[in-house]
Amino acid sequence: MSFTLPVALVLLVAIPLIVYLGWPRLRYRRWRDAASLLLRVMIATLLILALAGAQAVRSADRLGVVFLMDVSDSVGQITQEAELNYIRQSLQSMGPDDLAGVVLFGANALVERRLSAVRELGPILSTPVTSNTDIEEAIRQGLAMFPAGVARRIVILTDGRPTVGDAESAAQLAAAIGVEISYVLFENPPIPEVQVSNVNVPSAVNAGQQFDLSFTVQAEAATDARITVLASGEMIHQEEVELQQGTNNYTLSLMSGGSGFKDFTVQVEPTGNDNFYQNNQLEAFSRVIGPPRILLVYPSGEGGEEEIRYLLPALQEAGLTVDTTESDGIPIGLAPLVQYDSIILANVPATQLSPQRMETLESYVRDLGGGLVVSGGPDTYGPGGYFQTPLEEMLPVEMQIRDQQRIPQLTIAYLIDTSGSMGMIGPSGVENIELAKEAIIRSIDFLQASDRAGVANFETAGTWVAQIQPVLDRVMLQELVAGLRAGGGTDIMAGLRLVARDIVNEPSERKHIILLTDGGADPTGLVELTADLYDNNDVTLSVIGIGAGAAPFLLDMAEAGGGNYHAVDVIEAIPTIFTLETVLATRSYILEESFVPTLTASSPIMNGITSAPPLLGYVATSPKLTAQVILRGPEPYNDPILASWQYGLGRSVAFMSDATARWATNWVAWDDFVRFWSQAVRWTITEGTSDNLETRVVMEGEQARLIVDARDAGGDFLNGLNLQMSLVDPELQSTMLPLQQVAPGRYEAVFTPGLEGAYLLHVAGTGADGETPVALEQTTGWVMSYSSEYDIQAEQTDAELFMNSLASLTGGRSLAEDPGAAFAHNLSAQATTTPIWPWLLLAALLLLPFDIAVRRLVITRTDVQRAWQAVFGRARAAAEGPSERLSTLMTAKERGRQRAEEAGEAATGTVGALRARRDQARAETAAQAAPPTAPVQDKPRYASRTAQRTPTTSNIAGELLKKRKGRGEGEDG
Repeated sequence: MSFTLPVALVLLVAIPLIVYLGWPRLRYRRWRDAASLLLRVMIATLLILALAGAQAVRSADRLGVVFLMDVSDSVGQITQEAELNYIRQSLQSMGPDDLAGVVLFGANALVERRLSAVRELGPILSTPVTSNTDIEEAIRQGLAMFPAGVARRIVILTDGRPTVGDAESAAQLAAAIGVEISYVLFENPPIPEVQVSNVNVPSAVNAGQQFDLSFTVQAEAATDARITVLASGEMIHQEEVELQQGTNNYTLSLMSGGSGFKDFTVQVEPTGNDNFYQNNQLEAFSRVIGPPRILLVYPSGEGGEEEIRYLLPALQEAGLTVDTTESDGIPIGLAPLVQYDSIILANVPATQLSPQRMETLESYVRDLGGGLVVSGGPDTYGPGGYFQTPLEEMLPVEMQIRDQQRIPQLTIAYLIDTSGSMGMIGPSGVENIELAKEAIIRSIDFLQASDRAGVANFETAGTWVAQIQPVLDRVMLQELVAGLRAGGGTDIMAGLRLVARDIVNEPSERKHIILLTDGGADPTGLVELTADLYDNNDVTLSVIGIGAGAAPFLLDMAEAGGGNYHAVDVIEAIPTIFTLETVLATRSYILEESFVPTLTASSPIMNGITSAPPLLGYVATSPKLTAQVILRGPEPYNDPILASWQYGLGRSVAFMSDATARWATNWVAWDDFVRFWSQAVRWTITEGTSDNLETRVVMEGEQARLIVDARDAGGDFLNGLNLQMSLVDPELQSTMLPLQQVAPGRYEAVFTPGLEGAYLLHVAGTGADGETPVALEQTTGWVMSYSSEYDIQAEQTDAELFMNSLASLTGGRSLAEDPGAAFAHNLSAQATTTPIWPWLLLAALLLLPFDIAVRRLVITRTDVQRAWQAVFGRARAAAEGPSERLSTLMTAKERGRQRAEEAGEAATGTVGALRARRDQARAETAAQAAPPTAPVQDKPRYASRTAQRTPTTSNIAGELLKKRKGRGEGEDG
C-alpha cells in the first residue's frame, strides 16, 4: 500500500486518545462500551487512511511498445516501406495483453496510431514536416503515450542522422522513468548528390559598379550540369558545365546597374540522377546604392504607352531612375519589387493585375515601406475594378461614392450559366461556379440601397434565383446566390428571355444585364433580342466569356447591347470584372468637365506650387477617414482630386485625374508639371537604408536570431532605441516583431522561420524620446538555406554508433535481426497503483450506523428470543405445511365434541345453565382454597353474590362439586 498524502498519517496518534476516552468504566455497560470503542477505532483508522490517499500497489505483466518511424526526406520512400514491413512483422509477435503504437516523425512528430492491442497496421495517414529529422521530439512524443501499469519500450526506425533537437537529453529522460529505447537502422540506396553549397555577393555596392558573384557546387560524382544565375527573377547567366567530383568553384563578374535591393539566385540542374532537388538552388542579397529608382507601369495592350508619354520624361528630368513595364510585366515575387523605391500605376485597371500581383504589391508597401502612386484615368478606381481589392486597401480613397443622391437608380440582373462545365476546377483550385458566386456577391456589395438587383441562372431552362428587388437585405440576396450549383445543359436564350420579360418593366433610370457563360449554345435570336432590349427599352448588356474558345456571337451580343465584352482567360479576374461592370452601368463615376482643383491642405507634394491649370475630367471617389485630401474638385461634390496617407510602413498617393492629354491637356504643358510629379513620387519614398544600422541573421537550431547593431556617425553606440522588424516570408506572410536591447548598441529579436527560401526584413524605429536622431531604417534580405537534411557537407556522425549510444542509456539494443524481439517480455513489470481511499471512506460510513446503534439501543435476552421467534417461528410454521395444522385442529375439535356429549348426558339444561354450573363450581373451589384468616365480611358478600347468581334447583355443578369433594375425603381416610 502507498499513500499520495502520507503526512496525513500523523493523525494516527489520535487513536490512543480515542481508546483512552472511550474505555469501558461501568460494569453493567462493559460489553456495549467495548463494542462501541472498537467500532470508533475502526472508523477513525479508515478515515485517516482515506485522507492519506491510500493506494493499492500491484505489479502487471503487460508490455507497451511505441514504434518511432522516421519519414524525413533523407529516408526516402523505399526505406519507409521497409520500416512499415518491419512494424507489421513485429505486431504479429504481440502477446494477448500487449499494446502497440506508432509515431511518424520528421521535423515534427505525429501520432499515427495510439496504443492498441490490434495486430494490424493500416495505411499511413499522418503527414509530418519532412525537411528535418528531430529524434528528440519523437522520443518525447512516444514517452507521453504510455499508460500506467505496463512495461515500456520504444523502438526507433531511422537512418540515424538527426538534424535538429537533442536526442541524448530525451534518452536520458526515458532512462530516468524506466523506458527502454531500442532501434532498427535503415540505410538508403546510395545516389550521387549535387548541391549548391554557397553563394557570395557584396552586401552593398554602388550603382554602376562592377562586382563578383561567386558560388560553389558540390558533387559526389562527376556529372554534366546546367548552371543558371538569376538577378531579381531575370536570367543573367546560363552555361553547361562538367562538374568534377568534390568541390567546384565559379565566379561571375557583374555590373550593379541601378540602385535598389537585388536578389541573386544560383540554380544547378544535373543531367544524371539526383537525390534531392531542395539543395539545387541557393540565393543571396545585395544592396545597390544610388539615386532613387522607380517602376512605371502602364496598361497592357494597344495604346498603353500613351499613358506614360508625358509622365516618363518628367520623372527622368527630375533625376529619378525609371524602369517601365506593362501591367502584366510587374514582378510576381516580392524580392524583385524591393529594388524599387516607389511604383507608379498609370491608368492600370485591376483586371490586368492578377490577385497574386496585387497581394505582392500590398506587402511591398505595407510591410517593407515601399511607395505607391496611382495616376487616374477612365480605367482606374471604381471603373477600373479596384473595389474590394488590395489596391483599394492601399489607396487613401474608397471606390464607392457615399452620396447616394447623385447616383441614378440602377436595376441590374445577373444571368449566370450553371451548366455542368461551370463545375470545372481552374488553376486556382476553385470551381468556376464558385468564382461566379463570389463575383455576384462582391457586385451586390457595391450597389446602393436604392438600387434593384435580381439573379437568374440557366441550364436547359431559365430560373430566377432571386427576383428583381430593392437591395435592402444584401445578406439575404447573397445567401440565395451562395446556393447556386453547377449541372445540366446550356440554353442562353431561355435565361435571356426570362430576364428580358421582367427587366423591361423596371422603373429604374439605368437597366443593365451581366451575362456570364463558359460554353457554346444555339445563337439563334440572341443578338436580335439583345439589340431589341437596347434600342427599344434602354437595357444594356455586357458579356463575360470564360475561356479563350468562347463563341464569337458573344462579342456580337455585347456590341448589340451597348455593353462590354470580356474574354476571360484568368478565371480569378471574374469578381473584379463584375464590380467594374456594376460601376460602368451607373455612368456616374467619370465626370468630364473643365475645372480648376482647389488646394485644401498643406503637403510637401505641393511645395512651391501656388496655382494649377484646369483639368478636364476625373474619377469620383470618397476619401478615407485618415487620408489627407490635398486637392478637391468643383462644387457641389468637392470630390478628392489628390489624396495621400500612410499605409503600414509605406505611403501611397492617389491622383484622380490622369497624366496625359486626355484630361490633363493643360497640365502636360504646365511649368510645374515636372515639380508636381517629382514631389508626389518623392513623398512616397521613405528615408531608405540607414548606414547607422548593421543587420544580420543567425540560425540557432530551429530558430533564427536577428541581430541589429546601431551606431551614430561617430561610431558611438545608439542606446534606448524603439526598433521594430517587419518580416515577410516566402509566402508573403508578414510579422511585426519588437527588438529588445541586449547590449550597448545591440538589439535582437528571435523568430521561427517555417519555410525555406528568401525572407525580407525591414527594420525601422525612433529614439527613446520618440524623436529620430538619425535615419533609422533599413531593408535587407536573408535566405533560409535548405536544412542539413539535404546537405552532403553537413557533419555526419556514425549512425550505428550514435543510435547505439542512445540505446545504451536505457538498456536497449539493436533489434534489426529479430522483429519479434520488440515484444519480448524481458522488462521489469512496472508496479501500478489503484486508489482505494474511496472504498475506505465508504466502509467508514457503513460502520457509523452500527456505532450509533450499539450506544443508543438496549437489547435484552427476551428481545432476542422474541426476535428469534418472530423470524424463525413463522418460518417453522410455514415449513410444517397445511396438512399437519389441519389434523391438529380436527383433534382439538373432536375433544370438544366428546366433552359436550358427556355434559349433555348429565343434565338437560340450557347453555346458560351449563355456564351457571361452571361458575358455581369455580366459586366453591375458590372458597375451599381460601385461607382461614380471610376476612369474615368478604365471605358473606361473595357468597351472597354467588347465591344471587346461582339457581337453587337443578344445581348440577354443585352436585358434581360434592361428588369430587367426597372422593377427596375418602382418599384422605
